[in-house]
Amino acid sequence: MTIKIYPYLSACLMTFGLATLFTSCDDYLDTVPSKGENEVLNSGKQIDALFNSSDIFNTKVSYAIASSDDINVMPEMYDQMGWMGDSYLNGYVFGIADAANAQYGDEVWESEYNKVFTANLVISEIDNVEGLTEQQRTDYLAQAHFTRALAYWNLVQTYCMPYADETKGDLGLPLKQTTSYEENVNRATLQETYDLIEADLTEAMKTSQTAIGNRWRVSVPAVQAMMARFYLFTQQYDKAADLAQKALQSPDATLQDYNELTQIEDFASNPITGDGEPVFYSELYGYAPNQMADYQENYYSQYFSVSSGNYMIPSETLLALYDQSNDLRYEQFFGHHTLWNAWVGGFGDDILYHKFYHYIYEDQLQSGPTVPEMLLTAAEALARLNQVNEAMQLVNQLRHARMRNDSEDINLTASNRDEAIQQILDERHREMPFLMRWFDIRRLAYNETTADDVTVEHVFYKVVDNVPDGQTILRYTLPVKSRRYAIPITNLEISRSGNQIEQNSYTDHDVRTEEITDYEWTDVYEGIGGEDDWGEDWNEDWNDDYGW
Repeated sequence: MTIKIYPYLSACLMTFGLATLFTSCDDYLDTVPSKGENEVLNSGKQIDALFNSSDIFNTKVSYAIASSDDINVMPEMYDQMGWMGDSYLNGYVFGIADAANAQYGDEVWESEYNKVFTANLVISEIDNVEGLTEQQRTDYLAQAHFTRALAYWNLVQTYCMPYADETKGDLGLPLKQTTSYEENVNRATLQETYDLIEADLTEAMKTSQTAIGNRWRVSVPAVQAMMARFYLFTQQYDKAADLAQKALQSPDATLQDYNELTQIEDFASNPITGDGEPVFYSELYGYAPNQMADYQENYYSQYFSVSSGNYMIPSETLLALYDQSNDLRYEQFFGHHTLWNAWVGGFGDDILYHKFYHYIYEDQLQSGPTVPEMLLTAAEALARLNQVNEAMQLVNQLRHARMRNDSEDINLTASNRDEAIQQILDERHREMPFLMRWFDIRRLAYNETTADDVTVEHVFYKVVDNVPDGQTILRYTLPVKSRRYAIPITNLEISRSGNQIEQNSYTDHDVRTEEITDYEWTDVYEGIGGEDDWGEDWNEDWNDDYGW
């Protein structure tokens, strides 16, 4: 069967990366396709090559991370950095017009619709692939539907309003379900978008892979875990609790006790066990998140990473959540003096967030479902169903793998439903900051209670046309249920669609700004000082953090 690769929804698809996808796996292919040619999809090896590509698993993202209350880029830090990427900057100041006017497209939009195209290609052409058994056909289709569901999930959490009864009729996504260039790209409703995601996950559940093999391929536990996330975010707590607990029964995804972690110097070996076992997908790529592809806590390996030069500088409120003496997440993920990577210093310990900094030199965040997420999902859902004891047992199971063994305050306690929910949300915040925190801020504004609502505030320079003015200090406030929960689609994408795609609607009250005339500047050091400037422990801390 010969298929035509047409331009598809976005500029990234006008230069669609089938060639890019295949080049890392060219051992599997007889030919490497390029855009606009007649291409043949006629073997299972080609489908494997598509689903084993690192383009399927890694996505750059900055808007969502920078929009959360976990980021704190002080004006003084920016003065030293001298630059922030447009998406990161617009995330931080909740930009609307500037975000829409981004000149170079949007990395999340383009990457996720590439995944949609890959999934649609397999779904459309699977019956024309020769030599497949019925089981292979079922499994390839399940993988395609899961890939598409996860891509649309990432997109809907980024560009659309959160799901609730009052928002179901709002704008959803352009729901591409074929590879046709002529397919309508008008935005569906939010309800229709969620319906398609749920339908795709239901189809993915038909996979014959009941055990987790390669963690970048679909399995029943991975689908169960993703469906549990889906139902938590749609306030269907009984289903969320049930599916999360089913996923937790898998013997192939297990909780890592951070007390057992040791520093691994050989990055080519398994980053956690250090036993030299290879990583199997996209080995020709140098992306650091691939080194975590087989991490035992993952049901499905997918990572978001922050664009180069945009750093995850933690806020004081995030740091205050941790028991800094006993919480091993603080030890592993928050590197002292690591802001010197950006030549920024003089702000106390200059802390920067890197997940497993000693293992992976990359700002990356897990976006696929994990064992910790399922423990927290089941715990929160049960707490909201007023099953407090069961909920606290689950969250404390996670705590025992994250706190020092000799800590006196490992177990959390709660005497009622509301206390339990708050304890679990705090633990969820500690476990999954930044990306998932932004997604949680959105959903918590629209659930059954206002007690967990979050108002986000950032203090930064006035920004005009994507340029900080370097003089005027503003407090940017994102109120609860702001329309800016939905990040603007770029005008470039709207234009490429022939104006079929409709922009999100916003009001003047979605982002509040207030000038700060008495801003207290931090007195930072000039350059790197010695022990007299930094304190006697500075060199020791630097060596500990960098391993020099």
